Amino acid sequence: MPRGLHRAAAGRAMRWLPVHPVPMKAVFRRCYLVNFAVEPAALRRRLPAHLEPDLHDGRAWLSIVIADMTGMRPAFLPAALGFDFTQAVYRAVVRCGAERGVAFLRSDADDRLMVAAGNALTFFRFHHASVRWDSSPDLVRLALVPSSGKGARIEAAFDRAVPGDRLPSMSRFADLASASSFLSELYTAYGARRADGRVEVVRIARTPWQSRVVDATGSFEAMGSGAVFDAGECALDSAFEVENLDYRWNRLSLEQPAQGGVQARLTGRASTRP
Repeated sequence: MPRGLHRAAAGRAMRWLPVHPVPMKAVFRRCYLVNFAVEPAALRRRLPAHLEPDLHDGRAWLSIVIADMTGMRPAFLPAALGFDFTQAVYRAVVRCGAERGVAFLRSDADDRLMVAAGNALTFFRFHHASVRWDSSPDLVRLALVPSSGKGARIEAAFDRAVPGDRLPSMSRFADLASASSFLSELYTAYGARRADGRVEVVRIARTPWQSRVVDATGSFEAMGSGAVFDAGECALDSAFEVENLDYRWNRLSLEQPAQGGVQARLTGRASTRP
């Protein structure tokens, strides 16, 4: 459950299987970043003690990253041996000491092998789901139905005909550049903190994230059902589309949190740097 996520992460850290043992590669053929402003206390309750929400405009932030992926495989294998699938990742923007990054609260994927491998070898918290895409030049529809049926269904439409550089009026960001800097320029994923104080860290490398604004409508059930957040704890801010991103997840490293950044966490000021 959400309030016990940090305990689950700690339990996985003690298992005998290695975590993120090899570098992985894939291409995000198309990807939608659906961004939510979250009550800071609501996110803080769902994070382990070594992580803090990174705030902008007095709010914590979580993006549902919905990606049509191709060629997922260990980095030393050719793309032809990779897996194609869709995943939806609920990733919160956080700080670990002085460094910004993300924490994964939930992931859904439509490939059972990837779900099993992900739960055995990563801290991405996978669930199996069925996924259906329906695309036209100006409109992309997605239906995601978790196999468990527990409060994380997505029924979404992404309108691509809106101006690609103009944020919706409800957004808490001044412009696309500042929103992309805060929500997209994130290259570190954090897992559990080990008994010796070191934190599980997976760093990524990717091609540039060239976002364009889309209009997202529909239902993102986990953001109010209790599967990720409870009703009233978050609000839709904006949505972006990107295409053809080359991604590489490096092997897990164990690192001491970088020192500093205390003032930013106490005052809620957001960093303007990756």
